[in-house]
Amino acid sequence: MKQENTISVRQTLRRLLNAIGYFLVSDVGARARWMLISLFLLMIAINVMNVANSFVGRYFMSAIEGRDRPEFVYYAWLFIAVFAASTLFAVLFRYTEEHLGLVWREWLTRRITDIYITRQLYLPRCGQDVLSNPDQRMTEDVRQLTTTTLSFVLMMINATLTVISFSGVLWQISPKLFGVSVLYAIVGSLFTIWLGRPLIRLNYERSDFEANLRLELIRIREHAEQEVEPMNDKQLLDRIATRINELVVNMRRIIAVNRNLSFFSTGYNYMIQLIPVLLVAPLFIDGKVEFGVIGQSAMAFAALLGAFSLIVTQFQAISSYASVVARLSEFTDHAERCGEKIGPPDSD
Repeated sequence: MKQENTISVRQTLRRLLNAIGYFLVSDVGARARWMLISLFLLMIAINVMNVANSFVGRYFMSAIEGRDRPEFVYYAWLFIAVFAASTLFAVLFRYTEEHLGLVWREWLTRRITDIYITRQLYLPRCGQDVLSNPDQRMTEDVRQLTTTTLSFVLMMINATLTVISFSGVLWQISPKLFGVSVLYAIVGSLFTIWLGRPLIRLNYERSDFEANLRLELIRIREHAEQEVEPMNDKQLLDRIATRINELVVNMRRIIAVNRNLSFFSTGYNYMIQLIPVLLVAPLFIDGKVEFGVIGQSAMAFAALLGAFSLIVTQFQAISSYASVVARLSEFTDHAERCGEKIGPPDSD
C-alpha cells in the first residue's frame, strides 16, 4: 500500500511538471516566459528594497536615539523614497502574477475541455470507470491549480532570494540569532506537518461532498423542468440530508484540525517578534551595538523566518492544493483509461 501511494505521488508530481512544461512551450509559452522573467527581476528588486529598508530603519532609529536632527530628516526622506520604490515594484509584481495566472488558466481550461469532448468522457462508455464531478475538476480545480501553483512557485523563489538577502544581515548582527532562526523554522515546520497532515485527505473529501450536494439540487431542478411525474418528497429530503450530513461531518473534522494547527502557528508567529529582541537587546545594553540594530534584527529575523517557515504559514493552502492536484491527476488517469477502451476519436 505504501509503495502504491509513493508511485501515485510520483505520478502526480510528474504530471504537474509536464503540465507546466507543456504550457511553457505552447502557443502562449513565449509570452508566459517573458512574464516569468519579469516576475523574477521584480522579486530581486523587492528584496533589494527590503534589505535597504532594514538599514535605513536601523540608522533612522539610531538618529532618534542620538537626538541627531539632520540625520533624522535625511533618513526620513530616504525612508519615503524606499517605500515609494517598494510600492511600485510590489504592485507591478502582483499585476504580472495575476495576468500570468489568467493566461495559464485559459490555456489549461481549453486543453482539458478539449480532452473531455474529443474523448467523449461525458458518455457512459468507460465501463465501471466513473469520474465524480468532472465539471468541478475542469473549472474550480483548474482555477485553483493554476493560481496556487504559480503562487507557490513564486513564493519558493522569493523565499530563496530572501534567505540569500537577509542571512548576511542577520549573521552580521549575531551568528547566534541566525542559528536560532534556522532551528526555530525547522522545529516549527515539523510540528506543523504532524498536526496538519490530515487536512490533505479532508480537503479532498470536502470538494467531493460539496459537489455532490450541488449535484443533488441540480437534479431536482432538472427533474422539475422536464415536467415528469413528481418525485417522492421524503426520498428527496433523505438524499439531500445525507449529502448535508457528509459535508457537515467533514467540515467539523477540518475545523478541529485547523483549531489545533492555529494553536501552534499563532504562538509560533508571536514568538518571532520577541526572540530577536531577547537576543539583541543585551548587546545594546552592553554597548556592543547601536539602538537601531534592535529594530533591524527584528525585521531581518521576521523576513528570514518567513522564508524558512513556508510550511508553517502556508500549510492550510498547501493541503487544499494537494487535494486539487490529486483530483486533476485522477481526471488524467480516467481520460487515459477511457481513451484506451474507446479508441482514438474519429479523424473526421
